[in-house]
Amino acid sequence: MKNSIHFVKMENTKSLSLTGNYCYLNCKHCNKHYLNNMITIKDIDKISNMSSILLSGGMNDEIKVPVYNFVEILQEYKNKYNFKYNLHTGFMNYNELEKIKAISDAISFDLVGNKETMINVYGIDKFENMWSTFDNLIKLDFKVKPHITIGLNGGKLTHEKDAINRLKKYDIDEIIFLVFIPTKGSAFENENPPKIEEVVEIFEYAKEKIENIKLTLGCMHPKGKYRKELQENLLYIADKIVQPVQNTIELAKKMNFNITWSYECCVF
Repeated sequence: MKNSIHFVKMENTKSLSLTGNYCYLNCKHCNKHYLNNMITIKDIDKISNMSSILLSGGMNDEIKVPVYNFVEILQEYKNKYNFKYNLHTGFMNYNELEKIKAISDAISFDLVGNKETMINVYGIDKFENMWSTFDNLIKLDFKVKPHITIGLNGGKLTHEKDAINRLKKYDIDEIIFLVFIPTKGSAFENENPPKIEEVVEIFEYAKEKIENIKLTLGCMHPKGKYRKELQENLLYIADKIVQPVQNTIELAKKMNFNITWSYECCVF
């Protein structure tokens, strides 16, 4: 019986959009909604008390987050405040990735398991570009943490096992699973999140298929009753749970779990 869990509270990491609220894509699960809650680079001095920053943003027309245009100023802030940077990259090429290597402490990289799901959700076919970027991140020895959104395709399971099967060939130590959130203003706003048993099934599938893999429930998963029940069900299989609710913490204590804590983005 598994008897340890790592809990993460996102207190010391701030999300920053390098593109403001601009994104070339209007993906069905997001439609730029999450960009509105991020600070921009002009606000960075105001968060000097943070220990790390998620450098994100919308995609440009090449389906890249243009981190490479900001390397100099980001390096200055890194030196000034000793920030750690977790980066979203989009589908950069090898040379672009080389440019950002010096400032990168971690890469959060979203993976889609098949082309059909990508086309339906993102509205583009950049499937091979996505996997070649992931290949190059591994080759260049980035600390890359693959993210898979369970139910990405409007709450339906359509790509998750394909993504896990493809990850088997890589030397990775952790998969971070997100769970689809019906988001106001997006094409999928009236869809439901995947059933909790379906999420558990994907976690179990990953454990079975990839030896010694650590599994994390990342920060993006539905709130309320769903979150409470999901975390309760994943306590016995996840290695790490981000933003645990009080019920999850109490349950872990009651079950005599060995509990450890950290307070910034779960990739660190």
